[in-house]
Amino acid sequence: MKNFSAIIIGGTGQYGILMGQLLLKKNYKVYITTRFNKKKKKFKKDFPKLKFLKLNIYDKQKIKNIFLKIKPKLIFYFAGQSSPQLSFKKKSETLKSNYLGCKNVLDLILENNLNSKFLNATSSEMYGHIFGKINLSSPKKPLNPYGKAKKKAFNLVKNYREKNKMKNYNAILFNTESFLRKKNFLIPKICLAAINANKYDKKTSLNNILVSREWNWCESQCELIYKFLKKKPQDFILSNGKSYSIKKMLTFAFEYFNLNYKNYIKVKNTTLNKNEVLYKKTNYKNCLRRNKIKANNKIFGKKLIYKMIKFYLNEK
Repeated sequence: MKNFSAIIIGGTGQYGILMGQLLLKKNYKVYITTRFNKKKKKFKKDFPKLKFLKLNIYDKQKIKNIFLKIKPKLIFYFAGQSSPQLSFKKKSETLKSNYLGCKNVLDLILENNLNSKFLNATSSEMYGHIFGKINLSSPKKPLNPYGKAKKKAFNLVKNYREKNKMKNYNAILFNTESFLRKKNFLIPKICLAAINANKYDKKTSLNNILVSREWNWCESQCELIYKFLKKKPQDFILSNGKSYSIKKMLTFAFEYFNLNYKNYIKVKNTTLNKNEVLYKKTNYKNCLRRNKIKANNKIFGKKLIYKMIKFYLNEK
């Protein structure tokens, strides 16, 4: 069987690494880019079968040289400043990294007549306040610079596909977890709060716990992305349809140790700010039905929390 190549730009986050590992199983040669030499060295050690390259996404000549050498069948764009909160302080960097970097890649695919499939990872932050379930036709009214940058990149990818007949995909991602998720994110923070309460009787502060999200498992999402890439170029929603409040996820985490979260969690703020969305639910099944894809989303809610806690308990 011929070994195809794939390149994951900005691939040292959970999606990049787990997508890379899945593609290795599919007999791809996988190249992952990062801005930082330190990250390159660390990830080479942790994931020796993946090939890591240093790359500045604004250096078009360097990107071109890599593309012409590797001739990738698949190109993923996972780069970009990804914190909605931080995007208010880093508006320029957020826009450039999520939009301009993406445009550089699309232009180079077009200019060099590459027959590559291109997938852009975009975000539910594009939608802002939506009443009811989010679907592909829902209005996009982002509440932060990150959402605005993602919306702009989404439209760019779609326009290049329609205008230039490119093999472009937009994957609209919702909250996603894995063992590679940084520990300052909410779900790891909840799991570690329960562990620390059980071990040290330690208390933790959190903001509004009534917010609800669909918490997804990253490995399952990567498998779905791979299935969508076998279909015609399109935009698609990637989620599981199972919405849980932060309060419910706290309950699951503390029940693991037969504890009540109310004795250990201090809620600092019970009101939403104007840039925060209370509920996010998706009508993700439409995308699956239209493409005759079966999802295998079995890790969510309590199962997801328990899986994360067990991992942290066994972590050295």
